[in-house]
Amino acid sequence: MTSSMGTINLEFFDRLDDLIKSQSEDVKSIEQVAIELGTPIVSIGVLDSGETTTKIFGTAQAYSNSEPTETHKTFDKDTLFQACSISKPITALAVIKLCQEGTLDLDTSISHYLSTEQLSWISTPKTLPLVSKITLRLLLSHTAGLSCHGFPGYAKAPLPTQEQILRGDSPANNEPVTLSLFPGQTFSYSGGGFQVVQLILETKLQKPFHEIMQDLVLGPLGMKRSTYAFIPSTEKNYAPAHLTGGFKADPEFHLMPESAAAGLWTTPEDLLKVVLAVQRSLESSDILEAEWAKKMLTEVEDNGMALGWMTKKATRVFGHGGDNYPGYVCYVSGFTGVEDFGMKDGNGKNKTVMMGPKYCGVAVMTSSALGEPIRWRIVHAVAYLKGWPVLYTEPVLPFIDRKASVDERAREWCGIWGKGKWNLAFDGERLSLKCGSFSAVPLVPAAIPPFVYEEGKSVDLVADGLETMVRLGWKDGKRIVDLWQDNGVETLEMA
Repeated sequence: MTSSMGTINLEFFDRLDDLIKSQSEDVKSIEQVAIELGTPIVSIGVLDSGETTTKIFGTAQAYSNSEPTETHKTFDKDTLFQACSISKPITALAVIKLCQEGTLDLDTSISHYLSTEQLSWISTPKTLPLVSKITLRLLLSHTAGLSCHGFPGYAKAPLPTQEQILRGDSPANNEPVTLSLFPGQTFSYSGGGFQVVQLILETKLQKPFHEIMQDLVLGPLGMKRSTYAFIPSTEKNYAPAHLTGGFKADPEFHLMPESAAAGLWTTPEDLLKVVLAVQRSLESSDILEAEWAKKMLTEVEDNGMALGWMTKKATRVFGHGGDNYPGYVCYVSGFTGVEDFGMKDGNGKNKTVMMGPKYCGVAVMTSSALGEPIRWRIVHAVAYLKGWPVLYTEPVLPFIDRKASVDERAREWCGIWGKGKWNLAFDGERLSLKCGSFSAVPLVPAAIPPFVYEEGKSVDLVADGLETMVRLGWKDGKRIVDLWQDNGVETLEMA
């Protein structure tokens, strides 16, 4: 386990360590807890007021079907992970930069950049008229109507060409990238769309994609441990992929010729350099001019997607996650620090209002196909311990905080909820949740930032030992219980 941080942040990571270890009432190391949650290696970066600190912990496990070639591989802040779909917003940053320079245009049809032959790779005679009118704005916001959600990568050669990937021809192992929906009318996530972006960049600039990204983004931002190229055999400092917390994949990673969509190798520290550059661009100018940074982070059609980044107008957070087969799961996000991109001053001119945590964010990278639970728990925990607003708004479960006391306000929600099915009770010593005739389960404080209602902050509690959280809050002035489980929310009213 290694870290890179100052004294203050050392104390923060000590608190995070204690929180993670407390998930088990038995005495276990942080590595043991992570493995039980499905991930043997976790790398974390925290951006706070423009300063990034990092920590990595874990141990590579044995191969699932053979003996390991090395048993004691060490990891540090420079250990590489596949960034998976976080490759997309970094690619989008390069596109926006080229648009800013006038080399590309967000709203020009892709037929301006690609030949008729290249367009035929993603179209039929019937769909060609529609495909020809697709724009970079539509591709970056996943509203182009193209198919192919993602790519599994390749264990070994032969690798497909861009034409073979887009057509879905052997040796490509993905479905063809085709037009399945009317362009511009709905959000439909498409890794295939980003392969079209890659083709446009390589065709326009006449260079390999990894060189384009090095010149436009990775080099200028000082991302020295990042590359869109295949890592060479001489590179030993990478986290091998795992199928579970206990079994390493064989091979240890897949090759990803679908570079723009999923091919970036990087570290949390380098990812947060991108976040910080975008944040600074919003305020003045950094890698982008402020106008272009705001365009990049403006949500398209209320669908949670901007240009490359996921964001919502009602939040001040931008981010992106991803997962690559056979075993990488990751997430990065940051606060915009701006209340509203469209606010006007007294003269009718646009103005930027700074608010919330400035130059703050988090990056979590894991080396397991089962990395999702610990990824979200750490993201919530960082915001919780830092006193920040929530960094991810979907209903994913947090860690529990055994050292915290249950908010006394929670007793005000005691009673029968949801047509008599749920019983929230206090027995004089502890609060518990009961469903039907099953035994009551103790409730423990959740390590997640509270939601702020007009009536006050929520009380968030996890059913100890289960994947269930209750958020005690209000709706239309009345108390409610939001039940979080199975990645969904059910709102319960008093019976």
